[in-house]
Amino acid sequence: MKMLRKKISLLLVVITIMTCLTGCGEPKYKASCDFLYSSDKGHTYGNGTKEYEIGDTVYMKVKYKVTSNKKKTSQVKVVLTIPNAKNVDAKYMDGQIITPNYDAVNNVTTYEFTANASKDSSEQECVIQFIPNKAETVKMTLVFDDNVDSSYDKQSTLEFVEAKEETKEETKEE
Repeated sequence: MKMLRKKISLLLVVITIMTCLTGCGEPKYKASCDFLYSSDKGHTYGNGTKEYEIGDTVYMKVKYKVTSNKKKTSQVKVVLTIPNAKNVDAKYMDGQIITPNYDAVNNVTTYEFTANASKDSSEQECVIQFIPNKAETVKMTLVFDDNVDSSYDKQSTLEFVEAKEETKEETKEE
């Protein structure tokens, strides 16, 4: 009987240590993100067509979510980089304006977000409004800080093209 108590006590000590070791380490993060686009003033969004005519307003919704293996909420920095864009409006879904950082030397605009990460974290999103003024390809990247594996970073490309002749003629007739 005494031997059985010792074995049970030892087993409980081992279980306690294992629980502490698995629960006390650094948090592990997973992330998801998506770029969605709208050409109808933000009424509908999709991840399909990414080619828009010069002068048309384009809305881009950026959704991101970071989860961790911990219940306690931690914060992860998320940076959206948009090259060749100065005059862009960005807002969180509650209407709060997001202040950009513009690097004139590299002609890059960045937006920094803070994602709340926990086991039960919710998706966050913001809306960026473009009015392209020249034909170009814009490659945007969403990068999570060093706590999140770089495989979760995402890139999306928009094509701004010259207006089609039919569209120009229709506009003149109206």
